[in-house]
Amino acid sequence: MPADILTVTLNPTLDVSTSVDRLVNHAKLRCSNEQEQVGGGGINVAQVIHSLGGHCQAMLPTGGTRGQEIVTRLEDSELSLVTTVIDQQNRECFNVFESSTGHEYRFVLPGPTLSNAEQAACITAVLAALPTQFLVLSGSLPPGVPEDFYAQLIRAVRAEASHLPVVLDASGQALRHALDAGVFLFKPSGEELGALIGQTPTTTHDCIASCRALVQQGKAQIVALTLGAQGSIIVTDTHAWQVKPLPVPVTSTVGAGDSFVGGLVWSLTQNRDLEQAARVATACSAAALQTQGALQFDKPNVLSISHSVQVETLSLPAAQ
Repeated sequence: MPADILTVTLNPTLDVSTSVDRLVNHAKLRCSNEQEQVGGGGINVAQVIHSLGGHCQAMLPTGGTRGQEIVTRLEDSELSLVTTVIDQQNRECFNVFESSTGHEYRFVLPGPTLSNAEQAACITAVLAALPTQFLVLSGSLPPGVPEDFYAQLIRAVRAEASHLPVVLDASGQALRHALDAGVFLFKPSGEELGALIGQTPTTTHDCIASCRALVQQGKAQIVALTLGAQGSIIVTDTHAWQVKPLPVPVTSTVGAGDSFVGGLVWSLTQNRDLEQAARVATACSAAALQTQGALQFDKPNVLSISHSVQVETLSLPAAQ
């Protein structure tokens, strides 16, 4: 039976996290015990959805002993997988938390190079496992994969399931090309939005106007703009909401954006109330900020927290 949601992660990783009191140049630093977890945008999204009780599958290419470790860890968490095999080893990334300052340093490696045949196998695997409600494309593209790969995948999916909503969380040229193909929803950060439109919006009005312009251009039906400590702004052609962040102590920022996407998509499978989905997404992001390790949340707690999220309806600027 097809899943409700399929996430796609082209560049999965085995993340290693540790902490030190202070980073010192050239010094031999004594770290805390390492924590290992599987990462990559779509995988993080799938883990959040799975922990909330959603029927989700995660598609990923796997290679080498690290790929085997990634699969084993995900299967142990009972996440349903769709995998393809690649020749090269999956990547490992690492994060260091500086406890004296609260700063976090994230070291992201490029990952394996995917051949043309391996890229085609990924598209075939996605088409064979199309979900019933949402397709989520999230994360960076590995070396060898063209910048328009997500756009190619969207068009291939549309030929098979024209009404399947696509949710996108990408950056750079991969984002630009994918939006040319058109998506249901995409989640840029403020920095990503600025790079996309050529200038960084500085006011709430500018943010709404920029997001709505993208909607009116047919790039997306919904833009969910995340602004870190300033919360998020959700924009459609007819509505805009400002969503206040929850004040929580920050343990790690890893996966906070992916958790926002996971909570948003899962909530939309329950009903299409976008305002409620924004509340759940914000609660999931807040939970991630307090988590070091797997993004597995307690559903009753997330839903309870979501009720305290403040959402304000904003006026739309004049149509462009």
